[in-house]
Amino acid sequence: MATTRYKYVAVDRAGAERAGRVDARTEREAFGRLSAEGLTPIRLDAVNQRRAMFSHDRVSAADIAALTRELSVLVEARIPLGRGLVSIADHERKRELRAMVMNIAAQIESGASISEAVGAYAHVFGEVFVESMRAAERSGNMGAIADDLASMLERRLETARQIRRALAYPAVVLTLITAAIAVIVVVVVPKFALIFESNGMPLPTATRLVQSVGTTAQGQWWLLLGAAVAGAFALSSMWRSERGRRRLEAVLFRTPYVGTMIAAAATARFSRVLGIALESGLDLPESMEIGGRATGWRLVSNAAHAMAERLRRGDALDGVLGECGVLPSFAKRLIGAGEEAREVADASSLVARHFDRVTDNYAKNINTLVEPIMTVGLAVIVLIVALAVFLPMWQMVQVGR
Repeated sequence: MATTRYKYVAVDRAGAERAGRVDARTEREAFGRLSAEGLTPIRLDAVNQRRAMFSHDRVSAADIAALTRELSVLVEARIPLGRGLVSIADHERKRELRAMVMNIAAQIESGASISEAVGAYAHVFGEVFVESMRAAERSGNMGAIADDLASMLERRLETARQIRRALAYPAVVLTLITAAIAVIVVVVVPKFALIFESNGMPLPTATRLVQSVGTTAQGQWWLLLGAAVAGAFALSSMWRSERGRRRLEAVLFRTPYVGTMIAAAATARFSRVLGIALESGLDLPESMEIGGRATGWRLVSNAAHAMAERLRRGDALDGVLGECGVLPSFAKRLIGAGEEAREVADASSLVARHFDRVTDNYAKNINTLVEPIMTVGLAVIVLIVALAVFLPMWQMVQVGR
C-alpha cells in the first residue's frame, strides 16, 4: 500500500505544541508513529489529496447520523471515547470522515472534552449537536442525549427520503411529458401552421397561440433562458438576505398543504430539540432558542428568541406560547401545560412524536395532491396543443367537401 503524507499538530510530554509531517499508510499508523515519539496528535490531515468536484467522499447528513448512533453505543457500552472513535475510523471508507473522526479521537486522548473536540467541526455536526454535547457533559447524561440526537437525525433523514420517494414518480412523468409537449409546440405546430398558411387557410385561435409560443421559443430562447437564470438568481439572493428569507418563508408557511407540512416538520424538530436540551440540564429560555435555531427556519428561530426573552423577563410559559403565531395550537397547549423542566421535556417529546407522525402522513400523501393537479394541468395543455394541430386539419377537410 502506498504511503500518504500527513500534516499534524501535536502536544509533546512537556505540554508544548508541535507541528510537522509524517508519512504513513493509514491515519492509524500515523497516529501510532507520533505516539511512539511521545507526541499526542490533536490534528492530523492528509496533504496533497486530490478531490473530485462532485466527490462522494464528503461527509453527509447520513454519515453524521450513523456516527451519532455509534457514539451513543460507545457511551452505553462504557468504552473510552478516544479508543472507540479510533476503532470506528479504522472501519470507515470515506477519507474525509475518517480523518475527522481520527482528529476528534486524538483531541479527546489529549485531554479535550467531547464538546471541544466536535466543536472544531461545528460546521459539519451543527450547532444543536455541539450545544447538546456541552450540556450533556455538565449533566452527566451523555448516553441518553447521544441516543436522542441519533434518533432525531435519523428521523430527519427518513422524512427527507419519504418526500423524495413521493415526488420521484410525478417528477419523472412531468419531465417526460413536458419534453414531448415542448417538441410538439416548438417544432411540429409551427411547421403545420406554415403549411396551412401557404394554402390560404385561416388559422384558428388555438393554433395561432401555440404557433406564437413556439416561434418565440425558437427565436428568443436566449431571452427566456436569461429570464429564468435571473429569476433563480433573484430568489437565491432573497433567500440569503435576512429580510428576503423571512418573506419567502412567510409565503411558504401560508401555502396550502406545503405550509402545513413545513409547520409540522418544524414543530417536531423544535419540540424534540427543546426536550433534548432540557434533559441535558439547560434552562428553558436557552433550550427554546436552541430548538428554534435547530429547525432551520428563520420565522421559527425569531419566534423562539422572542419567547425566550419574555421568559427571561419572568412571563409565564403558557402565556408566552399562546401568543406565538408559528407553532400549532396543539403544541402550544401541551408544552405550555408543563410547570417544571421535567414536565416540559416530557411534553415536548410527546409533541415531537405526534408531529413526526403528522409529517410522515403528509409526506406519504404528497402524491394524492400532486398527481391530480399535474393531471389536470397536463390535460389542459394537451387539449390546447391537440386543438392547435387538429382544428386546421378539420377545417381543411370541411373545405375539401
